[in-house]
Amino acid sequence: MASNRVYPAYQDYDTFSDSTDWDSRRSVAFQNEKDCNCCFQRRCFCITGIVLLTLGAISAFISLGVIYGIPENKDLYTRECKTSSGKSGFLCDDRATCIGASALCDGKVDCGNGEDESRRYCGNLPNSLPEGLVYKCANSRSWTYMDKLCDNRNDCGDCSDESATRCPLCPGWRCNTVHFADCDCISKSRCHDNIQDCTDWSDEISCE
Repeated sequence: MASNRVYPAYQDYDTFSDSTDWDSRRSVAFQNEKDCNCCFQRRCFCITGIVLLTLGAISAFISLGVIYGIPENKDLYTRECKTSSGKSGFLCDDRATCIGASALCDGKVDCGNGEDESRRYCGNLPNSLPEGLVYKCANSRSWTYMDKLCDNRNDCGDCSDESATRCPLCPGWRCNTVHFADCDCISKSRCHDNIQDCTDWSDEISCE
């Protein structure tokens, strides 16, 4: 009678391998896991290093900026200033020199870098000028510099720059003037000079 033989339906060679093979497999798996961890650690180290280098560069740039001064955008500060006579002026690049507003774009360089005659400010007058240095006349067609207001000259053509409400005090003699350039006010030096400056001749008769 033939002996009964039992054949296993399934054999897991990984599970039923001998102990030597099992130890070898465990050693390989452990080594692979160790290599993976090392790779991950190296990658983390590289990323950390890049972040630290970037932060260091930013910190160094800020430090140099504090020490030597970060190059400033000249548009961030105003160009308006007051001259020694108290009139509206233009601040040069050196941030120390203040020239009269009417010295802009007059064909004469007054600022050290020549910015007062540059195309940036003189390329499209008056729109290219700093707004605070320009006075728009009442006629909406003319303009003049702010430091030209109340200088006893008809710079606008309609005398709005010399209006009594804006310039209530006449340093000379006030009258209806003959000349277009005068706006109802002449200097005292023009009184009694045998030249008619007022329509009523008051500059030659009663000017004191």
